Amino acid sequence: MDPQDYVKAAQDINLTSFADQAILLDNYHGVTHPSEPNYIAVSGGDFFGLNDDSFHSIPENYTTVVDLLEKKNLTWKAYQEDLPSACFQGFESDGLYFRKHNPFIIYDSIANDPARCNNIVPATQLATDLGNNDLPNYSFYTPNMINDGHNTTVVDASKWLKTFLPPLLANKSFINNTLVVITFDETETYTVANRVYTLLLGDVIADLKNTTDSTFYTHYSILSTVEANWDLGNLGRQDTNMTVNNVFDVVAKAANITTNNNITIADAPFLNGTEPGFLAPPPATSTPAGSKPTSTSAASFLSSSKAFAVVAALAGVFAGMI
Repeated sequence: MDPQDYVKAAQDINLTSFADQAILLDNYHGVTHPSEPNYIAVSGGDFFGLNDDSFHSIPENYTTVVDLLEKKNLTWKAYQEDLPSACFQGFESDGLYFRKHNPFIIYDSIANDPARCNNIVPATQLATDLGNNDLPNYSFYTPNMINDGHNTTVVDASKWLKTFLPPLLANKSFINNTLVVITFDETETYTVANRVYTLLLGDVIADLKNTTDSTFYTHYSILSTVEANWDLGNLGRQDTNMTVNNVFDVVAKAANITTNNNITIADAPFLNGTEPGFLAPPPATSTPAGSKPTSTSAASFLSSSKAFAVVAALAGVFAGMI
């Protein structure tokens, strides 16, 4: 839901009703504020210093998860509620769809390629693809501004989710060998840790239902988990940062990954600030000579890397950022 603090979401009866069929990730974090940079981080492995929700386009030479998937001949699609047409590149539509919640259209390497861009479709296409047994390997679903809680409340959004998700989880064509990730983009309160309520569901967690995984995860973990699952390599950004790229444990074990760190909830880095990047606005004033800039965010964690040696564990990933 867009956005919501962990504690408030964890008290919602509709969200917690999924607990008996899910793994709760209680140490999962957004990577910054506000919404848009979190979305582009999931798909591109960085938010490039972005700290607003304005109209942005990331140049074509910046790779994304799409490049990695397509190299392995894996299919993908982004389902966007109230998108007026496939490959729509406008800023918003009827106050329900907003570009800031559609990370794939923000990357010019996708938006300027008609074949790729036509994989960004109205959410109504999901039912058609499901009926035709034609779901992609990787799916990304974004609710509209009402269903995601942005213009309503966490209660309204969770009621929508309670209607939307159960039929999919009961559909054998949808759920076969699939991992479903339900998460929030960020916390509502910027002064607290950016911890967001996140669930893993699907038949691949059948033996782990009604459990809690307290491993430290971030939005980069969705990307690194997809990379690990299909042995895709990486983008060389925060998906290789050994502090923030932990692979979901259920996949890490299947892929023989043993390098996840053991950061606890209490010790999790404060991922609420903006790091330098080409989308960052120029500083208002220069730093005096001899002084050192300070930051309360995770600047010190943005240099590590790791390589994956994995085997494929899943046939599909369905990521919902709501």
